[in-house]
Amino acid sequence: MKALVFKLLALFVIVSVAQSQELKVIKFPEAKKLFENKEALFLDARAEKLYKRGTILGSLNLPVNRFQKSIAFLPNDKNAKVVSFCNGFKCEKSDELAHLLQKAGYTNVLVYKGGYPEWKEKSMPLMALKTESDEPKVEESKGEKYQVKGTTIYLGQDKGMIDQFWFEKVVLENLPKNIQLVDIRKEKDFKEGHIKGAINAPWDSKNEKIDLSQISDDKIIVFYCNTGMQSAEAALSLKNRVGKDVFYFDANVTCNKNNCKVEANENL
Repeated sequence: MKALVFKLLALFVIVSVAQSQELKVIKFPEAKKLFENKEALFLDARAEKLYKRGTILGSLNLPVNRFQKSIAFLPNDKNAKVVSFCNGFKCEKSDELAHLLQKAGYTNVLVYKGGYPEWKEKSMPLMALKTESDEPKVEESKGEKYQVKGTTIYLGQDKGMIDQFWFEKVVLENLPKNIQLVDIRKEKDFKEGHIKGAINAPWDSKNEKIDLSQISDDKIIVFYCNTGMQSAEAALSLKNRVGKDVFYFDANVTCNKNNCKVEANENL
């Protein structure tokens, strides 16, 4: 009898955990309705840098790695509707944030997978810090010149960043031979399309690890992803190498097979 009771209790726990992990995903029409009726708090799961460049009007920035420090800004009412969003359909940070919200006791968690890119595309209300794009358009000058491992590169404005405007012009056609591009997305995303010459080394964001064993020591390493967000995380995790021989590319990269479009992100 006791054994049966324990089995039932174990089954109940497993079912309860599984149910708590289920996420309710909403599409643009529902997100728009919640926004216009002021029925939910929108939470931007992206890094602060992307949040500052542009986000859904009135949203709060709550990156996964700052969740515990920022939980005090969340509603006291655990039944309040909250909408987690990120950088589009392939961005998983909104899911990660939603799971953390559920674990914290929030019962009305929604995930808007279209996120900021779709919201912007639909010409919905946005907010952002003033960026260089608000000024008259000028040709971007290259960043500081830096020589490493027999190759000259140009540095971006932040630690570990390769100059995104220079790199945008060379990455598809004239990539220096001593640079190894590393696509840090999941294997399935890499197989769907990636920049020619890149290798795949998926970034393990939970454990903050990346396997670079397949890369020669005489190469400069440049990480990229879809938006620059996770590549920055991966590069900065390698504290002893970032900015020395490990860099990240701060850009939006979209690929269909090996046909890729690259657009450098603006400086703040």
